[in-house]
Amino acid sequence: MDCADEAALVRHALAVPGIDDLAFDLVGRRVDVTYRPGIVSPASILDAVAGTGLLAHTHASTDVVGDDHQQHVHHHDTARWWAVASGVAFAIAWVMELAHLGYTELGYGASALAGLWPMLPRAWASLRFRRLDMHVLVCLSAAGAAAIGQWAEAAAVAFLFALAHLMEAWSIDRARQAVAQLVGHEPGWGEGGRNESAPVERWIERFAAVYTPVVTFSALAVVLLPPVVDGQWGTWFYRGLIFLVLACPCALVISTPVTIVAALTSAARRGVLFKGGGPLERAAGAQAETLAALAAAGVAVACRTAPGTPLDAIDVVLTCDHPEDIAFLVHHARRALRVIRQNVTLALATKAAFLVSALFGAAPLWLAVLADTGATVAVTLNGLRLLRASGPSPGRST
Repeated sequence: MDCADEAALVRHALAVPGIDDLAFDLVGRRVDVTYRPGIVSPASILDAVAGTGLLAHTHASTDVVGDDHQQHVHHHDTARWWAVASGVAFAIAWVMELAHLGYTELGYGASALAGLWPMLPRAWASLRFRRLDMHVLVCLSAAGAAAIGQWAEAAAVAFLFALAHLMEAWSIDRARQAVAQLVGHEPGWGEGGRNESAPVERWIERFAAVYTPVVTFSALAVVLLPPVVDGQWGTWFYRGLIFLVLACPCALVISTPVTIVAALTSAARRGVLFKGGGPLERAAGAQAETLAALAAAGVAVACRTAPGTPLDAIDVVLTCDHPEDIAFLVHHARRALRVIRQNVTLALATKAAFLVSALFGAAPLWLAVLADTGATVAVTLNGLRLLRASGPSPGRST
């Protein structure tokens, strides 16, 4: 589970009596399920998730981050080989086309099928739940390209998406390792950054919920309306396929939790322990690098060594008491918010540029896929830069 589309799919599958609450952790590829044992069982929950095409397993409730993942076979392990097969088939078909050997459609078709194969069960599950998500959109785009004879485009869409999905999985794995380091550094602190969304994260999720249907219906309009005037149905159908690819909001949704987790982890290494993404965002709004300014911003700060400190009411704990701690805290929070804004700007600018290009026929389908999935990887890696904290070093004189 690497993106909001997959989380939404799981949410629909688990919308059954007896399940009271779902807390999604995209970075950790985990969902915490609050359920009533007399009505549902762990086995039935796993079966429901398996019906979406995702692989699921249980974790010990007391040590979810420390669970040994090596004993499980995750989806991206299997998907890696399908991506390799897609790439090999694409390369063979391309060489055959250059050599004018014929049968290139067969090679490109095999490449497309291999690239799409891991996502077909989830695309089917999404359709059963009457949802248009990333898996459905990519499958429709590849099928549409094949339907108009653009077999190379169909294969390129499938292969590039499969490859980008693996790159995203690698990026998320790095963030997940950061979560494990943070929780191991200070059990109970920072875990809120995974399940409790910061305000900016909630805003992005609301925006994405509107963005996808708007762009999807825009794709339908592009396919149906302009050809009424110029009669070029094939041309506008192709351009509508590009709109479908760009309707996926993964770059927007995944970049924020990754950035927050990276910021929490690097701060913990420097002796500043945020309780979650909310305090981190509020600290960025402090007007000065002082305790009074942080308090005015709604951030309660305490030194862990202070006797009688009620840590339940504290947002940030300092492991030592030095003036540099406060300066680092505010500086680091502001930097995290800047990175989030950079990521949102990059994701939206990429989509806007290719949506406009699609209207004028200036961008092929494969390039739109490469740019969109590349933006997802780029914003994730940009967020992971926060693993290297900068600013005044807590506990050191400057």
